[in-house]
Amino acid sequence: MKTKKKIGFLLTHEQWLGMAILVILVGVTLFFLHRFQPPKESSIQVSDSTRTRFIAYQAQQDSIRKAQWKKKYPRDTIAIQMQVFDPNTADSSTLVHLGLKPWQASNMLKYRAKNGRYRKAEDLKRLYGMTDSMYHALQPYIQIDTLAITQFRDSLKRSRRDTATRDSVAQDTMPYYISHKRDTVLNLRTADTTELMMIPGIGTYRAKQIVRYRKQLGGFTSVEQLREIKALQPLLKDSLSADSLLAHFVLDSVIVEPLRVNSMHMERLQQHPYLSFEQAKAIYELRRRKIHLENIDQLQRLDGFTHQDWQRLSPYLNFEKREK
Repeated sequence: MKTKKKIGFLLTHEQWLGMAILVILVGVTLFFLHRFQPPKESSIQVSDSTRTRFIAYQAQQDSIRKAQWKKKYPRDTIAIQMQVFDPNTADSSTLVHLGLKPWQASNMLKYRAKNGRYRKAEDLKRLYGMTDSMYHALQPYIQIDTLAITQFRDSLKRSRRDTATRDSVAQDTMPYYISHKRDTVLNLRTADTTELMMIPGIGTYRAKQIVRYRKQLGGFTSVEQLREIKALQPLLKDSLSADSLLAHFVLDSVIVEPLRVNSMHMERLQQHPYLSFEQAKAIYELRRRKIHLENIDQLQRLDGFTHQDWQRLSPYLNFEKREK
């Protein structure tokens, strides 16, 4: 049997080859480890001269800022001049000459800019930095115009009320500009959404709701029915606003789609805004008992209806016989 030839130190040829490959792999591994090893952190050495120049630069900048501040607020050079003043109208110069610090005067102006007002002399005590001695020195010179305060308060209330009204119609953003005309009068029976948006306070959303409700009813019988539209409630919150809105509408005639109580299916009846599910079912049950409805008197005997319900429904009811 032929044996493998051994080469030196009793190692075969294959073993020497394996050792050579292992040595190469170790060498390559060490090379890459050394090649990509992150550099050692080195501390940055700053010389004493550099540090000294940096400190000098900072001191110079602080000095410049301090000089600018003194130039803007020359407290030490302002002569105190006591005079009668209204804290709601006095400008910053007047306030500073009265002895207030510039930042106090600035805070007062900011407070007034946010619609704040001093209603009595004691209100000045709330000003940040106002000491008792400073207040007592100013008190004899404080003169507040109470009439102007009342007028300002009323103006602010009107402004907030107008803002609330604008917010309530935020959803009425129109896709294109339509001029609102205060003298516009529309026929409520035929007006479309474009015409309706000519009325002040009515935009795209409200115009669509008016047309939608008109279709659900089968037509308007009175301008007063606009009060029943939820989207118009913010415009009808008081009698003056309601009269102003309703004055833009008229009805040239009353033409409605009738509710044929002897032939309409229950689902169609209950779609009418003036009929609930229970009421539509009560009418339908009469028909199931082969009772032909001839007039409103028969319906008035039904439970679940009020006198107001019948008053609203009567213009829409039709008692024609069912087609056979």
